[in-house]
Formats: sequence, structure tokens, C-alpha cells
Amino acid sequence: MKRMFPRILPVLIIASMLLVSCATLLPAVSIALPAQSETPVVAVPSVAPPSDPVWDRIVANNKIVIGTAWDYPPFASVDSNFQVVGFDTALIEEIGKRLNIPIEVQNFSFEGLPGALQIDQIDLAVAAVSITPERASQMAFSPVYYVNQTAILARSDSMSSITDFNQLAAFRVGVQRGSTYESMLQTQLVDTGLMSADKLLSYVQADEAIRDLQAKRVDLVVIGQATARHYNAQYDGLKIVGKGFEQQDLAIAMRLETPRLKAEIDRVMDDMLTDGTMLSLIQQYIQSDVSDVLPTPRPTNLPAATVLLPVSTATPPKCWDGMKFVADITYPDNNMKNPPFVKPGGGFVKTWRVQNTGTCTWTPKYRLVYAYGNVTGAQMNGQPVNIVGNVLPGQTIDLSVTLIAPQEALTYQGFWQIENIDARRFGQTIWVGITTQSEAETPPSTAQPPSGNYCQVTLTAPRDSVTVKSSFDAVWTVKNISGADWSSDSFDYKYISGTEMHEKAVYDFAQTVQDGESIKIIVDMLAPPTPGIYNTRWAIVSGSKTLCILALSVTVEPQ
Repeated sequence: MKRMFPRILPVLIIASMLLVSCATLLPAVSIALPAQSETPVVAVPSVAPPSDPVWDRIVANNKIVIGTAWDYPPFASVDSNFQVVGFDTALIEEIGKRLNIPIEVQNFSFEGLPGALQIDQIDLAVAAVSITPERASQMAFSPVYYVNQTAILARSDSMSSITDFNQLAAFRVGVQRGSTYESMLQTQLVDTGLMSADKLLSYVQADEAIRDLQAKRVDLVVIGQATARHYNAQYDGLKIVGKGFEQQDLAIAMRLETPRLKAEIDRVMDDMLTDGTMLSLIQQYIQSDVSDVLPTPRPTNLPAATVLLPVSTATPPKCWDGMKFVADITYPDNNMKNPPFVKPGGGFVKTWRVQNTGTCTWTPKYRLVYAYGNVTGAQMNGQPVNIVGNVLPGQTIDLSVTLIAPQEALTYQGFWQIENIDARRFGQTIWVGITTQSEAETPPSTAQPPSGNYCQVTLTAPRDSVTVKSSFDAVWTVKNISGADWSSDSFDYKYISGTEMHEKAVYDFAQTVQDGESIKIIVDMLAPPTPGIYNTRWAIVSGSKTLCILALSVTVEPQ
């Protein structure tokens, strides 16, 4: 990773004042100053670099498509009014205004953004992307717009400080999957033998790591300083116990070999860095103290700073995964402006139409999974759904999930993503939005019973197909979020519908499951004698009350 020289605020202020002063002496059309020249400067139009297919597409469509991720505050998140807010959103709007081109924003899983660039589903990725040698081998980058430091979050009642990165080896550490922080711990601590692999816990969303930190299931969370400050301000009982270690240079990503697009983005980014706009956005959305977070503005008459050279990487994928949202088939919500009413406790089926925009064929080993939501209950008891049959590149398919509306009268927005056979998520993030609060109802008092969402469920096995007549285990990881303990003498899990593949239809809980605790539910299964795709449903129950559904879709292949 390219490092930048330390900067201090006084130097930044002086440099900015000098640049602004120089800028006021130039005609509006002038874009450069010759270096060390005593002759009068004559403004001449710059020579545009060669065009490229991406820029040509932008011009032809009069639209620039930007991919981002709405689950990483303070850069991008969904507020209580279901509006996307944050630094990335403001930066995207400013880019569109300066290019004078309409912007279309699409929400993606973060780890799916490189693939979306490769298949031309998006033109730019704006999602707090840090420059690394590996990424530089796949993507081009704009000038750095923010220098993010590595930070370590802990509970307020835990250790006082972390001064050496190697100290992390003694603790259970949470990181976001696919982030540079995961890579740092893996290469510097796990691969070197300083840290056991079971102490490094990776989460799809940063929020999940923070929740487990609060619940004492991890000791520390390593994350960007800007996001650490956000969580530290949002939640009581957290503190930043370490920062620095390694900086992350954030920039806008685009495809390689797009000289005209890169030139246009570089131009507007340099303008924002020199005219104070970037400073203002950082102060507004990230932090008021901006010392050591802005790169030094580059005079426009100088060549671009040396970029990271591509490095050799692992063999490129044989194909790229991609997915595009086409339409809501059931329960449309008009971008959360008119979410449909569903009776509390009522079951319903949400169906989306999506298109395989990648070059890989989706197989039954691909599946749709719940990602995150506006409140805990936004999963609405939805379970992972495997893709039925093969979906070739370019084909569309309707995906459905069976959901249960929570009892609490609220508006819910749950986000879902597709993951491939390697559990890597890709494509646009889709959502289901409903309300259980009708216009005639009044909000419930706080004395009413808690929400009807009692668990978070993840199917962990089998991840691959099984052969006919073979024995296998169905394994679900279930987190108790009911607000009460599940006693071993009052709770069971049992078969309720679908193909009967089990050896035993009812199991007692072996031990009490405390609120906030996660357990593994394991059921012995026997594959049917005929190849095909089979579905079965189990449930955690207490008497006549169903707490959550445990669904399984498995592909059975010939021996």
C-alpha cells in the first residue's frame, strides 16, 4: 500500500491559502500554470486524452452509473426516513453536478463492486474503497480524497489501550469480511503464527461485529477510524483503544484502461481538493478535526502522482458474477415511499425479478441470503433460498422468500443479497419493505409485548450437494434475540413440512440458550434415493408458539 507523508493542519491551511490565492489570479477557463515561468501565462485548452468505451457509454446514455454500499456509516447508510445519507452520497452528488451528467446510484454488496466494474454494470465504485496493490491490479483509482487510519474499538470496561498491532494476537478480533483490515490481521498475525485462526472473526457487515463486541463475543473490532468514531458516538459502552498502525488511502475506483473517464474524474476530484469542497464534506459528514486526513492538493500543471503499479495476483476468475434488480413482482414499496401493510404476525411471500448480468452461470449452489435491515426484526424470519436450476448469463429469474410480519407496529426494510458457492456476495442488493402500522392504528405503548422476531438464522451446512442415500448433517446457526432465555425444558426444534429426510422428527434443547447467545442446531439427515432438489422446513417451538423457521434446500446428485 502506498504511504503518504504525515501532514499537519497548519501546513495544510497554508498550502490551501496559497493555492486559493493563485487560483483567484487565473481566468475562469485557465486550467494550468507552467512551472517556474516568468513569462505571462496564456490559457490554452487542454488536450483531452483518448476516449474509451466506458466514457463513450456515459456520453451516449447521458448517465453515469455509480455503485456503492449502503451499510458503512458515516460513508453511506439508510436513515430513519429510509433516505441514503453520508459522505459517499454527498460526494456522488457533487461529481454529477461538476460533470453535468445525471447520476444513477445502485446499492451493491461491497465485495461485489469489482465484479460490477468488470462486467460494465457500473461506471464507478464510490464506497470508501482503499487502494491496495491487489486492487490496483484490477482497477484504476482517482486521486486520494481521504486518509483513513486503522482504529481499534473495545468495550469501555475492557483494556486501556493497544499500542502495538501484535498485541491483537491475544484477543478475539472482529473485522468486516473482504476489508483491508481482515487482510492485515490475516497476513501479519494469523499467517505468521502469532494469532490462532479461530480468534479472527469475519463479518459480512460492520454492524454485526459491533453487536458481538457489545455482547462480549469478541474482545476488539478493527475498523476504519472514521467508522469507529461513528460507532463510538452512536453506542454507549464503547471506546477507541488504538489508532494509526496503517493508513487507508480512499479513492474512487473504475475499470483499468479508461483514460478519458479517469481524466474527467481526476479533474473534478482535484478541483474539489483545491477549492475546499472536499474539506467541507469531510467536516460535515466524517469529522470536524481534519488534520492529517486530506492528501496534499496537487497543482494542476504537474503530472499526476505516481500510482500503485499492478502486482501479480492469483489466477483471475474464469468468470465474473453479476446480478441486476429488474422488478418487484409482489409487495412493491415505491422506494419505501408507500410500503404495503401486512397484518402483524401474518405470513407473506416477497418475490423479485432479477437478471444474471455476469459471465458465470448460477447453479443451485447459489443462494439468496438476508444481509441487513433497518431494525433487528427486518429479517422477518426469512431463510436462505437456493437458486432453482441453472440461470445462464443474460437470463432472468424470479426469487421468492417466505416471511412473517413482526408483531411490533413499525416499518421494516430488509436487504437481501446473492452469494456464490464460495459464499462471496455479489450484485445489486435488493430489499423488501412493509409496514405493520395501519393508518387507523395508534403506535403501541412500550408496555406491550416485544417484537415477534425471536431469532437470527443462518444455514451453515450442507454447503455442497450430497449424493443419493448418503447421510449428512443439516446445521443452522441460530442466535436468540427474543429478549428472554430459552430454557432446555420448554423449547424444542422439530420438523414441520417438506421432504422427510430426517432420522428423528423432534429434538429437545440440550441446554438453556441465553438471550443474545448463538447455538448450532444439528439434524441427522438421509438423502433421498432419487437425484433432484429437495426442500424441508424445521422450526424452533415453545408449546404451540413458533419462534423461527429453519429452512433447507439441498441438491441430491447421483453417486
